Amino acid sequence: MIFIFSPGLLTGQLIVQNNLTPEQLVQQVLVGGGVAVSNVTYQGTNMMRGSFSNGHGTNLGLDEGVILSSGSVFSVPQPASAQASSGFGQPGDPTLNTIATSSTHDASVLEFDFIPTADTLRFKFVFGSEEYPEYVGSSYNDVFGFFVTGPKPNGLGSYVNHNVA
Repeated sequence: MIFIFSPGLLTGQLIVQNNLTPEQLVQQVLVGGGVAVSNVTYQGTNMMRGSFSNGHGTNLGLDEGVILSSGSVFSVPQPASAQASSGFGQPGDPTLNTIATSSTHDASVLEFDFIPTADTLRFKFVFGSEEYPEYVGSSYNDVFGFFVTGPKPNGLGSYVNHNVA
């Protein structure tokens, strides 16, 4: 299926695409200059990952970036009242299970190694859940993690799956 968007009709809405490979998402969208990237891997379906733009017209706080979803990335711009569950039948993720304190399903996991050439590295991220109001406090929990493994600043040991989210 091909989606054609008219900029005049999308004022205030995210523009979502899923035409990039995981490597392209990391190298062209997620990281900027001064970062060497390698070993990019992705778990999930093509419909569960993508990129977005036109975020400045929303309350998201980011103009453009990468979307990882447990459902279809094309559901993200829809109104919050719309049912967005997809159920792709994909496996969960053991590291995310530790946060959720139960089994996860349809995990969308993007992993990569990186080496910055400067002394500071920044990532901005936003976590959202269409299911939050209905399922908060139940056994169904959406979960997000941003895990870092590698040397700590100033040589003070190492991080191992340290969640910075």
